[in-house]
Amino acid sequence: MIFYAQIVKPLKLVPIFNSDLEEIVKLKQNTDYKFEVVHPRNYEFHKKFFALINLGFENQDKYKDFTEYRTIKTMQAGFFRMIITEKGKVFIPESISFASMDEIEFEEVYKKVLEVICYETGLTGKEIAEELVNFM
Repeated sequence: MIFYAQIVKPLKLVPIFNSDLEEIVKLKQNTDYKFEVVHPRNYEFHKKFFALINLGFENQDKYKDFTEYRTIKTMQAGFFRMIITEKGKVFIPESISFASMDEIEFEEVYKKVLEVICYETGLTGKEIAEELVNFM
């Protein structure tokens, strides 16, 4: 059973959608449940991340392919796995899909990629934030 809800005071579980209410009412009172808490991704923040990557891409001339640029910047920010094979090390970028990470993890990706792009462009985080308005 998966549903979306908010916790409100005084410690009350409130469904976000009508379909979530249908799931919540199935829960029996005075019964123990185990919950996995996941902070769902914010689509607007996801768009902001791609605006950041687009800003960096537009201000460089080394990479011609946007997807390649995004992959490299994400890996430079430290989001990759290393696999050792018979022929040597292979680096695989971490997925930034909605299914692979929650909002808290994605905020860390954004912060680290922002640092990479600040370093490369010579702009401050504040200057980039002002520029992102034009990209969104």
